[in-house]
Amino acid sequence: MPEHENGAKFKETAGKNSDNPDFARIGDSMSIWAKLANGVALVLLLGCSAMFVVVMGSLPRIDGRHPVNGIQLKTTITRDSVGIPKIVADTRHDAYFAMGWVHAQDRMWQLETQRRLGAGRLAEVVGEPGLASDRYMRTLGLYQAAERSLGALPEPTRSALQSYADGINAWLSYNTHRLPPEFDLLRLKPEPWTPADSMVWQKIMAMTLAGNWHDDVLRAQLARTLDSKRMQELFPAYPADAPVTLATEGGKALLDLSTEALRPMPASNVWVVGGARTRSGKPLLAGDPHLAFRAPVLWYLAEVEMPGLKLAGATVPGLPFHLIGHNGRIAWSFTSTQADTVDLFVEKLAGETGYRTPEGAKPFLTRTETIKVKGGADVTLTVRETRHGPVISDLLPQAIAAKDEVVALAATALGHGDTSVGALHALNQATDWPSFTKAVKDVQAPVLNIAYADTAGNIGFFTAGRIPVRKSGNGTVPMRGWTGEGDWTGWVATAKLPQSLNPKSAVLINANNKVVGEKYPHLITASWPDGYRAARIRDLLGERRGLTIEDMAAIQADAVSPQAIELKDLLTGIEFKDQHARDIAHRIAEWDGKADRDRSEPLIFAAWMNRLNRAILADELKDNFPAFEQVRAPVLVDILTRRRHWCDDITTPEAESCDDLIEGSLTKALADLEKAWGKDMKTWRWGAAHPARFAHPFLGKIPVLGDMANLQVPSDGDDFTISRGTYTVEGDGAHFPQIHGAGLRVVFDLADLADSRFVIATGQSGNPLSRHYADMLPAWSVNRLYRLGLDAKRSVLTLERGR
Repeated sequence: MPEHENGAKFKETAGKNSDNPDFARIGDSMSIWAKLANGVALVLLLGCSAMFVVVMGSLPRIDGRHPVNGIQLKTTITRDSVGIPKIVADTRHDAYFAMGWVHAQDRMWQLETQRRLGAGRLAEVVGEPGLASDRYMRTLGLYQAAERSLGALPEPTRSALQSYADGINAWLSYNTHRLPPEFDLLRLKPEPWTPADSMVWQKIMAMTLAGNWHDDVLRAQLARTLDSKRMQELFPAYPADAPVTLATEGGKALLDLSTEALRPMPASNVWVVGGARTRSGKPLLAGDPHLAFRAPVLWYLAEVEMPGLKLAGATVPGLPFHLIGHNGRIAWSFTSTQADTVDLFVEKLAGETGYRTPEGAKPFLTRTETIKVKGGADVTLTVRETRHGPVISDLLPQAIAAKDEVVALAATALGHGDTSVGALHALNQATDWPSFTKAVKDVQAPVLNIAYADTAGNIGFFTAGRIPVRKSGNGTVPMRGWTGEGDWTGWVATAKLPQSLNPKSAVLINANNKVVGEKYPHLITASWPDGYRAARIRDLLGERRGLTIEDMAAIQADAVSPQAIELKDLLTGIEFKDQHARDIAHRIAEWDGKADRDRSEPLIFAAWMNRLNRAILADELKDNFPAFEQVRAPVLVDILTRRRHWCDDITTPEAESCDDLIEGSLTKALADLEKAWGKDMKTWRWGAAHPARFAHPFLGKIPVLGDMANLQVPSDGDDFTISRGTYTVEGDGAHFPQIHGAGLRVVFDLADLADSRFVIATGQSGNPLSRHYADMLPAWSVNRLYRLGLDAKRSVLTLERGR
């Protein structure tokens, strides 16, 4: 019925009822309390409605026409059903401007927290909880390093960064009342974006992927309680004549000092196969970088077309360039090399204002930092720097080394004139192997393994970045700064960096494993991560021919754990005294090692490993055991095969055997699982105990809102599977939530790059109210990848020159 007819009908009915004495008119017989209650209800309803309008107003406008100051020519932003934008611009300025616009639309809070983290300005908005991170970041001087590096970039890169900043700022100027909910909750108005804000992300990532310098501290700390033979068994690269050790308490404090955002972890898979092994006759390239999980994930998918250049793939809000992607001619992805690019130096003091060097005393370089703290007084921080780098021990109340010594940190990420962002810009525009290698030669930090493929059929691999050449030592322990013995004397020459083009095998693989043989003359790192994932990729590829995109995606989803297969054979071959333990051990022996979310065996195995690892190591490592709580499979295999003396518990008078610990650990693990999941083993599921968790760093900590902002889904895998499922062990020994893994998966088909596939773990939006906040999570959990640009459900926003 038409709207006006509905109105007439209502009036007629109301008129009749008004003459009816039995019809109760509003207000005729209400008590004062009822009227008050109705008034309060009305106010609450209006308030909730207003709040709803304000909150929903934080969602971006994605269609129509929008006049914008700063755009040069009409630019379109077309989004598909999962919110992936395609930018079409007639100038390069407009393309990078529009990239800033869409990043601000969908990830403004991520942009804000990222630059505040790097600049040491979190306490301004969150108060005391952000102070420790701010003090650490200000001491490192990441933002100053970013500003210095900006001046070293070529003009086209600086121009692109400025265009990107203009796009973010244009969005901010038009949306001062449409900001994400985090800004409203904190009553925060974002400052204008600057190119230096973009540069600081690269510094954060360089420190995150800088090799595990935390192990350097751990080695020095353990050296006080373990003899050199035991140290070399735990750390095969540990030098027998290590010159410096750290105070026990000071070393522990130093381990806890680094902000969680910069804790290094080995990360990523990549492999590329040549056309001789594919169905199409052209290369296939698969990649999945592994980083800590959060909501939203780091990655943001986008396509962009500008004069002379088309790009598709994964960006990171904060930079206008594609980190992993294709440009119609070449495709690339990367892994972390895990190169050792951070060293600690113990400096000997020379008076109150200086330190000793081989050439005599030198004064500290000093600067004063003022940290604003929300709800509290400003904090003043005096930062001292040596010739090696900032003095990080000044952040701790206790001495780390001797009374007259301090500890400085050297890192390639803190160097002057870093051109890595310029290299990324050039990489986006490379069209063949020569232009690709020319671009990546300017990468300084972090050191990356970059896999390459092109439409001409070439495949390649290049390890890019600055790798220190040391006067002596291997970078595994803190060195004496006053002697010069561990000083960096230069960098491995670019021509000597590992690289390969069109190998005879037609396959190139890296999963953070060793990239060079024993005859390679330069030290990249003394402590390579294990090679389980790389070996599994190699085995699955085998000698197969006719490979397809679907084959690559299936390998990415593989959840067979080579570590579990290797260890379970060592564990289940003993004589078990208890029948129940014997039956469970037989079940594990028959298991194929697949860490499937719907099976119980991976849960039993994880609980067993947790108990066994603790039983073997905790008595000797004592307070340092938490650093070994995540199973280091090569160490455990070595102990169970060759170093069985570790199995004796030094805290008891009896001599325990490895067999005793293996059975006792299984019994305790089963008790842990029964307490948490019930006695019926048929109901136990790895996925229930091992959900992939994506916590929102701010909203996730707020009651009620956290339920909406935090995401999780049952997941497969463990730390050694291709589909990586790195987990932490909760206190009950029965829950193993995944906290790190492949937040992005890509497969590029060089026969038809438009048919390449992508998925991220959460969604394009960082706003929990958006339908795109988590809409890719179901597809990611089963590794179902999307094609870009083929979706019929589209919205189109046109940016036009403002009047």
